[in-house]
Amino acid sequence: MRISCPNCAAEYDVPDSALAAGPRLLRCARCEHKFTAALPEAVAEPAAEPPAAAAETPAEPAPAETPAAEPAPPPPPEPARLAQDRLSDAPASPPDRFALAGWLVTLLVLVLAAYAGFAWRAEVMEAWPPSQRLYALLGLA
Repeated sequence: MRISCPNCAAEYDVPDSALAAGPRLLRCARCEHKFTAALPEAVAEPAAEPPAAAAETPAEPAPAETPAAEPAPPPPPEPARLAQDRLSDAPASPPDRFALAGWLVTLLVLVLAAYAGFAWRAEVMEAWPPSQRLYALLGLA
């Protein structure tokens, strides 16, 4: 079934089985808008009707059916469920190990730059005289 966000009109393909249990709270991946989606009545599976017993006639008339009370709406989904129900056309993000490797490489570069600034401070102060004030402030001049 094709569902579109009422806020930004982003469209998503949602399997009918995901909405067969009733309306669900969804969140748009593009604009983060939360909205409820349900199957249209024409597409929803009809409730199973009991087989009619044509051969048997009841001895007494059937009691008049009382209108059924409307079923209670489903409870709002938990925040963890919202993340699971989130619709997205975007590709999955890379695993966290790549982010960790990026942070480690950045930290290594900064440590090496600090070490080079300390090891070759005389050459740095000679090539760039304003750095003498920084090294003097740090007590390395």
